[in-house]
This record gives sequence, structure tokens and C-alpha cells, in this order.
Amino acid sequence: MPVIKAILVERLYAQGLSQLQISTLMGISPAEVNYYLKGKRGNEDVKKKLEADEEIMDLVNSVVRRLVNSTNGEVINICPLCSLARKKLNKNDYSCPYDI
Repeated sequence: MPVIKAILVERLYAQGLSQLQISTLMGISPAEVNYYLKGKRGNEDVKKKLEADEEIMDLVNSVVRRLVNSTNGEVINICPLCSLARKKLNKNDYSCPYDI
């Protein structure tokens, strides 16, 4: 979910990471990081709704901590975060690109 990536990027940036560091950690381009930070990607209304949810933000903060403390090459799975967000938004029609 692009909105989940937007929230993660903003939280990582708030932790003092550079856009290049964030792009490396998340496996996305520096340009994509910049788009998320400028609000050009991710639905702002949905983002605000998710940011107001304590359970979502607890999980976001956990993922951010794991990303910041990860070692090179370690894969951090954000699927549980996207699944919870879909549940909270009642969006059963959204399919994960990694679902087989």
C-alpha cells in the first residue's frame, strides 16, 4: 500500500535518516522517497486515518525500529502492517503485489 510506505518514509525521515538511507533500507528509489515526503504519493486522507489509529502506529513504530536497526541485506516484512491497514480501512479489494 503506497500510503503505508508514505508513513514509513516520513517516520524514518523524522528519525534523522537521509533520503538515500531510506531508499536503501526500503528498497525504493531516492526519487520515490522524495515523492512520499512531498505528499505526491499515498492518499493523504487515508494516511491521516491510519495515523490516528494507535494499533497501526504501534506496528509502524515497530517496523521503523526494525528498519533502523537492521543489518545489511536483512529483509523486513511489512505485509502484516499492510494487512492490518486493509482490515482497518475495510479494503478487501486491495491485493498485495507479493501475493501468489
